[in-house]
Amino acid sequence: MDLTNIIEELKKYLKVTIKTKKRLEHIYNVVNFSKKLAQIHRLPEGKVEIAALGHDLFRDVDPNRLIKLAAFYKIHLDKFDKNRPILLHGKVSAEFLARKFHIDEDIYQAIFYHTSGYEKIGDIGKALVISDSAGDDRDFEGVEELRKVSYTSLNEGYKLVIKNKISYALAKERYILEDTYKTWNALCQI
Repeated sequence: MDLTNIIEELKKYLKVTIKTKKRLEHIYNVVNFSKKLAQIHRLPEGKVEIAALGHDLFRDVDPNRLIKLAAFYKIHLDKFDKNRPILLHGKVSAEFLARKFHIDEDIYQAIFYHTSGYEKIGDIGKALVISDSAGDDRDFEGVEELRKVSYTSLNEGYKLVIKNKISYALAKERYILEDTYKTWNALCQI
């Protein structure tokens, strides 16, 4: 797996699949924060960058097309995916990259579960989930604390993001995804 080549190819794909300047800026904010976390926590920077570049690759794709792509990739659709197809963007991105570039399992999991979290996610995934919430384009109450905690502990930063996802979902009366609450329950046992 030639990481440099994958990174350059992903940058080209982003120019085609991403529809807004704001989304592209978000992706590069995630890349920058992920690389910062990689340096602090001694993670493989190339893999972290690929995960960050790929996480929203299909975020701007039409929901009906996401459902078709999920079917093509044989991704199991639950009732939440069917009701809010945008939730499929990470799963579809992970499958696309696995087939196109043969990414390894750590990168795959990071992208596949970046929206929900995953109880068995590795450090690359934790860095991506944190960065998606803590990049410089994010501005919400508690984001500075999240950044600070994440610099000190990847595990504590990840736990804080999952807690925030659940709190946000409750406040907005939205779904709490199964992987999200399973992740929270697993993190509470550590």
